[in-house]
Amino acid sequence: MPSRPSALPRAVRIGLLLFVVGIGFLAADVVPFFFSAHNRPLWLNLACLLAPLGFAVAVWAGLRGGRAAQRAALQDLDRG
Repeated sequence: MPSRPSALPRAVRIGLLLFVVGIGFLAADVVPFFFSAHNRPLWLNLACLLAPLGFAVAVWAGLRGGRAAQRAALQDLDRG
């Protein structure tokens, strides 16, 4: 359990970090098209996939954490 109520779980933070890095690569990949620069390198195109991967990891971890909290709350209700 996090030390602070507002602290995000580690997996959510990792997912958000991957998402932000992926958005950076996406900007680096798309912006040159406005200046007629085409044929970006393959590694840059593949790095753009970090954005949806990070989003999926963050959502998955958030749902998993929410279900665990709900399960714990239901167990507390059953006890008390």
